[in-house]
Amino acid sequence: MNFAAHRPELLRHCYRMLGSFADAEDVVQEVLLSAWNAREQYRGDVPVAHWLMRIATNRCLDEIARRKRRGLPQLEREAAASYDHVEQLEAADWITPAPDDALESREGVALAFIALLQRLPPKQRAAVLLKDVVGWSADEIAEALELTVGSTNSALHRARESLAGAKPPSGPDRRSQPSADVLRAYIRSWEERDLETLVSLLREDVTLAMPPHATWFHGPLVGEFFGSDRFSGFWIRARRVVTVRANDQLALAFYAKADDVFVPHSIQLVTFADDQVAEMVQFLGAHYFRGFQLPDSIAA
Repeated sequence: MNFAAHRPELLRHCYRMLGSFADAEDVVQEVLLSAWNAREQYRGDVPVAHWLMRIATNRCLDEIARRKRRGLPQLEREAAASYDHVEQLEAADWITPAPDDALESREGVALAFIALLQRLPPKQRAAVLLKDVVGWSADEIAEALELTVGSTNSALHRARESLAGAKPPSGPDRRSQPSADVLRAYIRSWEERDLETLVSLLREDVTLAMPPHATWFHGPLVGEFFGSDRFSGFWIRARRVVTVRANDQLALAFYAKADDVFVPHSIQLVTFADDQVAEMVQFLGAHYFRGFQLPDSIAA
């Protein structure tokens, strides 16, 4: 049995469940190892993919029970009124980006959707994913989650209601790919430390979140923050920017100058609307590079 062939589907499911790409990779590795060790117990009464998904779902539920819920700053609190104090929390408080190449499918992995899923109770989260994304029947879900069919249908109903009524992140409804010229100008503004160009590319209602910082900014305060002394520590450092894809959208990998090389600094998911920047979620830390198949350094 080729369990590894099912890895991408399991990884997508575990990422949706856990909100952390690194945790999802670790759980999937454990699931595949556990399934291999238990292969003699597989009775063949359900497809292998179904058997593995059931194992993965319950491993995710065990993992969720051991830690606190992950979120996105702009879904957890109001925008900051000033940049005088920027609060930082543990990295484990926040969801993480996932590289499109590793997931092999971009269905149901948008950052906002992943964040909203984390707000559901664990079994509601599992039920709605198994039903609406994986395509299981209520009977199959009930068996996997050790629920009655009635309880499963109730969990599905509540989960769908919660997702439909959830407050979306701030930002425009119309989102689009930037033109090549605008994207080049945006990247160049970061690499050449051109604050005037960077600010000119921001929408008036732009948002900026910076996990693991809990503080996030909205509107003109974003440009003011970029020009502040608080931000200057990063702004004055030389950097290189590499385009990637994460969570079914454009992302940028930032490398910062350290001695004679550029080293990983952060991953930014950037959203454009009408050729202006509508949202930036800057995940600060080299550990967010996991899975992106990017170089460990870039020569100066």
